[in-house]
Amino acid sequence: MLWKALWALIFGYVISAGIQVTVTREQMARALGDRGVRQAALASVFGFISSSCSFAALAASRSVLVKGAHPANAIAFLIASTNLVIELGAVLWVLVGWRFTLGNILLGLLMVLYAYLLTRIWLPGNLAEKAREHAERAQEAEGMAMEHGMKGNWRDKLLSREGWSNIAHAFFVEWKMVWKEILFGFTVAGFISVFVPQSFWNMLFLIGESGGDASPTFLVVLENALVAPVVAFFTFIGSMGNVPLAAMLWSREASLGGVMSFLGADLVAATVVWVHVKYYGWRYALFLSGLLYVCMAAAGISVHYLFAAAGLTPEQRPALEEMVRFAIDHTFFLNLTFLVVAGILLWLHLRGGTPSHQTQERVRRTLEGVSAWPVPRLPA
Repeated sequence: MLWKALWALIFGYVISAGIQVTVTREQMARALGDRGVRQAALASVFGFISSSCSFAALAASRSVLVKGAHPANAIAFLIASTNLVIELGAVLWVLVGWRFTLGNILLGLLMVLYAYLLTRIWLPGNLAEKAREHAERAQEAEGMAMEHGMKGNWRDKLLSREGWSNIAHAFFVEWKMVWKEILFGFTVAGFISVFVPQSFWNMLFLIGESGGDASPTFLVVLENALVAPVVAFFTFIGSMGNVPLAAMLWSREASLGGVMSFLGADLVAATVVWVHVKYYGWRYALFLSGLLYVCMAAAGISVHYLFAAAGLTPEQRPALEEMVRFAIDHTFFLNLTFLVVAGILLWLHLRGGTPSHQTQERVRRTLEGVSAWPVPRLPA
């Protein structure tokens, strides 16, 4: 699972670092600072071109919020970057067919729509602003406030050695922030996929008296859609890792609504929630997780009945005999390519990726402001 998601992880963190260094607060606020359908759609497009890995999406969405985007648009970016992506759809197509790819795209669009509507009904402004301030302090404490130390537009930054040094520094600071959660999550996912029998998963999901041969009742679809995110919470798996387990659930007679809800549930995995806590604080992390849970369950149910109405519900439930594995395929070459990219960024980071002394002093003052203990000055 980690091998399948590796290139997306690297790509996502490169995108996040690039956002932090090249995009100013004023530019982000101008593009995504206001609530509106156009802005939410634009945020979804930005998410679509970023990453399919939930951990990388967390870092990128935090950068989007800190740079001045409206919280509703940052949420749209987060959802799109984990569901509306090409590589995720490709893996789904290979494992369980094109209808699941279509269903996953529809799931992501509906989750964005439901999140937009729910945040219009209730989004405590004070809570969102405190979350933004918490995220900004966390970035500054991590030494990621490079924007103030370099002048010029995004072209100047991308065409300069200093700009790429700053991107390299931000890239490795992001990895330092969540590498333990990523490694722990994929390790636990591997053990669960190997040692937990399929009968256990089958016990968690209602399948109705007629099994999977007849259309499930609304109660079955509702239970499946509500339980699936809870299962994802305890399996610690990201969006790419959810695909083989979703295929397994489909082979074990879970409803389409349950499988769809599970595909969107990487955003409420335990490690993802914990990263949100580190980024935004407990209150906003719980609000965001609850909002996403409602959206993914509602979207899963909606996809189930939209497919049923259109006659698109898949009829075959093939046994999942083949999990994600190492092979000489497109993933192999993508991983090699992005490992080279990571190696170049590591070289830049070691040669000149450390922040300036002025930036370090700002970090020291920030730490003094949130710490009860004096913070020593850093050497020039």
